[in-house]
Amino acid sequence: MKGKDTFTSAAINELIRLIELRNEAPSSGQKTIRQKMRDIGFYGKDDWGIVDLQVADLNSLIFSGRIKVVEGDFKKLLTRSVSPIEKVSKHEEEKLLQDSIIDLNFILGQLKNNLFNPQYDSHLALRDKGGVYILCLKENCTLPECYSIPIYKCFEGLKVVYTGIASISLRTRDYKQHFMGNNAGRSTLRKSLGVMFGFKKVPRDKDPNSTKTKFNDEDERQLSAWMKANLIMYTLPTPHYEKIEMLLINHFNPPLNLKGNNNSINKDFRKVLSALRTDK
Repeated sequence: MKGKDTFTSAAINELIRLIELRNEAPSSGQKTIRQKMRDIGFYGKDDWGIVDLQVADLNSLIFSGRIKVVEGDFKKLLTRSVSPIEKVSKHEEEKLLQDSIIDLNFILGQLKNNLFNPQYDSHLALRDKGGVYILCLKENCTLPECYSIPIYKCFEGLKVVYTGIASISLRTRDYKQHFMGNNAGRSTLRKSLGVMFGFKKVPRDKDPNSTKTKFNDEDERQLSAWMKANLIMYTLPTPHYEKIEMLLINHFNPPLNLKGNNNSINKDFRKVLSALRTDK
């Protein structure tokens, strides 16, 4: 690596300013601006393989965790960028920073680029890093009947049923805990789907005082097969998974997200599902 992968927030803001300046500059002036970016420690083509760098490319590197930001709040780096010729008051600038914590459209655009089909794709295709994910029903697939039919929002034309986070590894959390058998005791998603199928819960642990449950081995196998055949996943590696998860829950209102979901739509569905999960 010729440059660096860790920058202060001030350096990132300066890079954003230089990117915008370069986009406005004639070709004769771009070399000088590019050298200023290198003086900061950013080598777009050599280190990151990026030609014709845009602010969105820099945001992507930050969101994916490939570039780390220290000595500042990353939220300030992801606001609507202001052109050098555009004048805003101090009050307007502060409001922009407050109202534009995370760019939802940018997040959704990044998720589109990371499609994972558990029926055919190897789990090695998933990043071994923390992040967020969205689970959708494949085309013409439906959830098991559960007294009422939920109202869905769609992503890429597919019904969103759940969104979650992996604090350490998308590969481990997404695939091994959700799509592999005998894991309903560790996957809230599997627990919800299993009770919707009417599977009987059994103790997860040998400890008689433990309240953790799972399903029997055959039911767990059936559940894994159904999930691989009916669900598809979009992932986004990012160290900012907690903030982004809440944004996705509020945007999509996935019916299987019970925690942190206060949307009045699907409230009755979530109430029934919660009762099924806790019923012994």
